Amino acid sequence: MRCRICGSKLIKEGDICSNCYKLYKEEEDLKKDVERKLVVYRKYSISYNLIKEFWIFLIAILSAIICISGGDISYGLLIVFGCAVLVGLLLFIDKRISIGTKAVFYDKKVVYTFKFLFIDVEKTVKYSDLRDVKIFSQSFFQKRFRYGDICFYAKGTIPGVSLLNGFQIKNVENVDEVLQKIGNIIGTLEK
Repeated sequence: MRCRICGSKLIKEGDICSNCYKLYKEEEDLKKDVERKLVVYRKYSISYNLIKEFWIFLIAILSAIICISGGDISYGLLIVFGCAVLVGLLLFIDKRISIGTKAVFYDKKVVYTFKFLFIDVEKTVKYSDLRDVKIFSQSFFQKRFRYGDICFYAKGTIPGVSLLNGFQIKNVENVDEVLQKIGNIIGTLEK
């Protein structure tokens, strides 16, 4: 007889091998883990995003000054209008991404959710599969607003490439306090 999941040869009679049964039991235990300990959201702030996108305003103003000094006011106004539309679009996109991004921590797992337009990602990572959780290097503006990006590296991921098994939550408010709470929930990580 062979295991109906992995196809390995069975020593005793049955449908599945002991390894597949162990994995099945772990998955069932994770499904029963439903008590939320902490929810971490991506923060959206108009003032932070406007300061972050200040370079677009700077380019618009300089381009408008050059056009106006050249005698063409209509091109200057068109550039300013185009940059205002671009900034509005960037603010809208960031707001939609912030609404759909969160990480929910339970007793034994973390569930990461990312929703934007037609993209719908949900990852469940057991704490035993996490290799490291840390704050990604903060930018000057993130430090001023007390924001930060928290990266969750799963075992087998390449540092800096959290898209494979891990995930990242950007612009977490009070990032140091949140990281401390996460550490209290998940405990120490194996390296």
